[in-house]
Amino acid sequence: MSRPIVLVGLMGCGKTTVGSALSGRLGRPLWDGDLQLQELTGLTAAALAAERGSDVLHRIEVEVLAMGLAHRPVPVVGAAAAVVLDPRLPGMLSQAWTVWLRVEVSHVVSRLRHDDGHRPELAGDLLATLREMARVRDPLYAQVADLTVDADRATPAALLGRILAAMPADV
Repeated sequence: MSRPIVLVGLMGCGKTTVGSALSGRLGRPLWDGDLQLQELTGLTAAALAAERGSDVLHRIEVEVLAMGLAHRPVPVVGAAAAVVLDPRLPGMLSQAWTVWLRVEVSHVVSRLRHDDGHRPELAGDLLATLREMARVRDPLYAQVADLTVDADRATPAALLGRILAAMPADV
């Protein structure tokens, strides 16, 4: 039986892009946390955070991840960046194969500056905000990752190749 593949990492690291390529290659559905959250709530993550607070947003993001892990056929899941802050995450991912798309903050800043506004928590000094997120979250991503790939300068095709080459047979 195959297991879900879960992509984790900071916002802007490429989870949706790599997840889409991986799901296409494997013939699995893509469970994009941001899109599923918007479908479930009718709001973008940024709008939900503004309207109901970041605690509510993060609780719903974890619920969306749980739904993705239970989805059949087994999907490729692009997890919301903040789910790693939930202490239940290691247990939730125990039956999945988790890939951390590790990036340097400086490489995602330009992507996020041109973002369409669906990301929360990016007011003020973008670089400082992302550095603080990385400081807190990177050790947690490392803890849950079965595979870590450096996504800074790699193309989506190169990342796909690295992930497929490392993927265990039971995934």
